[in-house]
Amino acid sequence: MDKYSLISVAPSLAIVAAMIVGTVVGIVVLKKVIAKDAAAANQ
Repeated sequence: MDKYSLISVAPSLAIVAAMIVGTVVGIVVLKKVIAKDAAAANQ
């Protein structure tokens, strides 16, 4: 892999990594919110 293909691949890999991290964070936050809603509904 030469330098030029690496330069073009790096940004797309960064975008994919950011999407994966964002999805994981979103799922964790959603689960916390759902748990809070469930606890509030049960009271």
